[in-house]
Amino acid sequence: MATNHDIELRHHFDDELDEIRVSLVDMGTMVLANIRRAGVVLVENRLDEVDAVVAADLPINEAYEALESKVFQILALQQPVATDLRFLVASTRILYEMERSGDLAVNTVNSMSRIDGIPSEPVLQAILGQLIEAAASMFGRGVEAITVMDAGIGLSADAEDEETDRLTSELFTAVTARQDDLGLEASVALFYIGRFLERIADHGVNIAQNITFAVAGNFPEDY
Repeated sequence: MATNHDIELRHHFDDELDEIRVSLVDMGTMVLANIRRAGVVLVENRLDEVDAVVAADLPINEAYEALESKVFQILALQQPVATDLRFLVASTRILYEMERSGDLAVNTVNSMSRIDGIPSEPVLQAILGQLIEAAASMFGRGVEAITVMDAGIGLSADAEDEETDRLTSELFTAVTARQDDLGLEASVALFYIGRFLERIADHGVNIAQNITFAVAGNFPEDY
């Protein structure tokens, strides 16, 4: 029979786990805001805002380090099992996905800066605008999965991400068709930007699928 002390310890542990979940949501929200900020830089050719995107990644890195340390401390000291252990292991993976997504937002605007802005080509700009929105939306779905701890979002994430993959392919085709006019440097930068945005969406999928694992005990491919 559980004693009052045991119950108190359990409540304290539950509070710690919920603090981690809330902190993950907060960090994910910061990353998503910077992804959207990077999108504005791209779509509006706002080279004056590149430094703001780079600067916004610093608190994301700080949050990553602090939260990772806290998760590993709990793993070492509390010896969690079952659902609690799955959530903490999933949290370490989610932290990586978020931190990398933050880096990719910075990589995106830095690539744009190196070519002095996106070429003024309506087709390319239109595809990039759609791709940015699709990537940000997919990452946002990952953050939503943590917020509500919904295993179902991870189950449908791969299918939802098909739009990002389609738009990435469309961008690559459009750049290839205009490569002579764009020049090698701009073409390569646009390929990189497309790949960075595609990877951000992939990280969103991975986040959602890690929540599926934490809640249900299986990854989507195991169903």
